[in-house]
Amino acid sequence: MAALCLTAPAIARWSPPPSPRRWQHPLCQDCARRRRGLARRRASGDDGPEEAEAPPVRTLLVDNYDSYTYNLFQELSVVNGVPPVVVRNDEWAWGDVYYWVYKKRAFDNIVISPGPGSPACPGDIGLCLRIVSECGDIPILGVCLGHQALGLVHGAKIVHAPEAIHGRLSEIEHNGSYLFNHIPSGINSGFKVVRYHSLVIEATSLPEDLVSIAWCASPKMLSFVDSDQADNCPLLGSLNNFSITHPSEVTNNREVPITIHNPGKPDGYKIIMGIKHSSRPHYGVQFHPESIATRYGRHIFQNFKRITTEYGSPSSSFLERKAHSAGKLEKSHVP
Repeated sequence: MAALCLTAPAIARWSPPPSPRRWQHPLCQDCARRRRGLARRRASGDDGPEEAEAPPVRTLLVDNYDSYTYNLFQELSVVNGVPPVVVRNDEWAWGDVYYWVYKKRAFDNIVISPGPGSPACPGDIGLCLRIVSECGDIPILGVCLGHQALGLVHGAKIVHAPEAIHGRLSEIEHNGSYLFNHIPSGINSGFKVVRYHSLVIEATSLPEDLVSIAWCASPKMLSFVDSDQADNCPLLGSLNNFSITHPSEVTNNREVPITIHNPGKPDGYKIIMGIKHSSRPHYGVQFHPESIATRYGRHIFQNFKRITTEYGSPSSSFLERKAHSAGKLEKSHVP
């Protein structure tokens, strides 16, 4: 496996990049552990071959200046087998992302963190909108603000939630999408999540490219662009001067949406808690799976890891990949 030598960001990284020795010889450091495991199996009478160990998944974690990013870092470190590389949303230019994701193939997937503000305010979202737009063939999971960014890029409206939610536990219903594989759904199912947000994706504005995969019921929404807070961010709810390109590739394993109706509320009154793109390996969740109070949170990250490994082989053996606007690549400070 090729060496990964990233320049360590001043603030955002919580762990050093892997040493060249680890990347050149990933099995050497595990020799002692494997010998102990082999001795235990032989002592128990098991002389069969050792099961193949799944390769680690390498994540680029984009930090939107949010304290929950550290929780994401911890969960991804456990689930992936290696710590993610953390960069803040204004720390790299697009050229840096292209260099490490496409040229060096250093990452298998991307996670976009929660954060304050709006996905349509450049100062709040940084490079995230372009990452979602350009990296159509890279598995992406958006959390909270990252989820809203995914909706905004593809034409959904971002609106005020009926009320600001700060640390509330909510029961979630889902449609059986692979992101929620083996997770119960609905009232009294035990699937409760932590929510911190005041903005949501408007259910009735979802374009054909986006599929709602999780939700909870809600009263009528107030559009953010119709409120007095809209003056703080004139771009909120729109994509003025933002170019979007759509992928030509279609994933082979799509989930068939399961329609679940709440007879007490019309569909437009449901607050969307999860979305997926119909042809890209992109997912978003409005809640916080990284919170200790969210049930099945780690299971969601494990499912996203499986989505990543099943979408393509690990990064070191990925087939040729192309960014959708590679011809417009910016000059990067990365050599």
